[in-house]
Amino acid sequence: MVLDSGCRAPAPPAGITVLLEAPPDSLDDRFALTAHGQRLAQLISPGLLTFDDASRPVPQLAESFREVSPTVMEFVLRPGLTFHDGSALTAEDVKATFDALMDPKLGSPKRERYEPVDRVEVVDARTVRFHLKRPYAPLLAELSAAILPSERVGPGGIEAQGAHPVGAGPFRFESWPDEEHLTLVPFEGWHGGKPAVSRLTFRVVRDETTRVLELLKGRADLVVNNVSPAVLPALRQASHLRVVTKPGTGFTYLGLNLREGPLADVRVRQALCHLIDVRPLVEHKLHGLAEPASSMLPREHWAFTATPGCGYAPEEAARLLDAAGYPDPDGPGGKPRLSFTFKTSTDRFRRAVALVLKEQLAKGGVAVEVRALEFGTFFEDVRRGRFELFTLKWAAVMEPDLLRGAFHSANIPGPENHWGGFNRGALKDPALDRVLDAATQASREERRVLYAEAQRELDADLPVIPLWHEASVAVVSSRLADFEPSAHGLLLPLAKAREVTPEQGSTP
Repeated sequence: MVLDSGCRAPAPPAGITVLLEAPPDSLDDRFALTAHGQRLAQLISPGLLTFDDASRPVPQLAESFREVSPTVMEFVLRPGLTFHDGSALTAEDVKATFDALMDPKLGSPKRERYEPVDRVEVVDARTVRFHLKRPYAPLLAELSAAILPSERVGPGGIEAQGAHPVGAGPFRFESWPDEEHLTLVPFEGWHGGKPAVSRLTFRVVRDETTRVLELLKGRADLVVNNVSPAVLPALRQASHLRVVTKPGTGFTYLGLNLREGPLADVRVRQALCHLIDVRPLVEHKLHGLAEPASSMLPREHWAFTATPGCGYAPEEAARLLDAAGYPDPDGPGGKPRLSFTFKTSTDRFRRAVALVLKEQLAKGGVAVEVRALEFGTFFEDVRRGRFELFTLKWAAVMEPDLLRGAFHSANIPGPENHWGGFNRGALKDPALDRVLDAATQASREERRVLYAEAQRELDADLPVIPLWHEASVAVVSSRLADFEPSAHGLLLPLAKAREVTPEQGSTP
């Protein structure tokens, strides 16, 4: 990619401009499924807790939390919390929020996550208890959901919350005139103190070259995990920009449709895995800003366990394809053994990765047609199972119960749960289901053992082919100080960052 920033453009108006490669699907956390939707919603309407870079739960709207018993969790709210509309945030709002989330009338795609909750009890204005039907270890991850004013939580408040969201976060909603532009302003009543940024303008710029040029020309101040490693050297050379990296928890994988056809045969999936060599991709495409993955869980995660993995082995791939009934029809370089359609987004980097994978698979006699689609269309096809192969990235992997969400047979998308079903490749493994279910009711040490078993089972099943865990990378302008990226790619660090007056100088 050749970049020429030309003369520096005039400094943008006061405020910080953040570039996104796709619009949020919703600003209502109860319905947001994309990373952009969830991260923006968290700035406006945070939950009782969040997670630090080590994936440990930390209080947010809650001042503290404790386990009263294996089936009772208690939260104490921070004193004096208010929503953006000035109303007080109390335990009644917390109860109303979760009561509505669990009500099928609301239609939230996240409702099933709260099935283990029996009832929510208001102890006093600042204290709320969650009573569970049974011990449920992943509960804390689900209690990071946005807390809303009680009058907005029901079906009647969906339109209002979608059009003009209200929460108790560090930034409040100002305008969303179209899907390309969104503006937030600091909330003076935020419990952490009014953010030192006068305005946040989020702009959707789908083309990576344009995003990079906007940064170089000084018309944007922040991009988080939305520029490819290949352009980072050019950005590092700009005196008004800094590139900050941190080991990340994002997980990139090759998705496979197990419903029918060749990919329903585990031998074919294993063969594809043996044809993929992740190392040159990490070294050359990602410039070392990633770690090869053997599991959805990153190596530093408390529940990670090392598994044999398939490894790059073209000869073994050929043997497996022969055994599966897909012999080489006419020798190397001739007709392919198999052909697949490979869907990806129009993002330049993701498209380049798809082309490298296409080349690697072709060497083993597997032909691939790459189809690059606008992200919304691509994501909808993935959600509805309209694919053979695709690449996608889990933006952050924190709670290991995500393995159950992604691979349990109950989470296969269908007519009733195409929004919330994350087992998009349709893996059906009763033994794995039992292990993942058991892990939800176990102690931390027991969970570690169970998740090790689950990772070994997934290593054998290969419902997806693990590729890598990408670093979290932020490109930050000199107009934004004290911003450090989250390992999970969250935008919450903006609440602690400062807007500074840009240096004045002559235009080249």
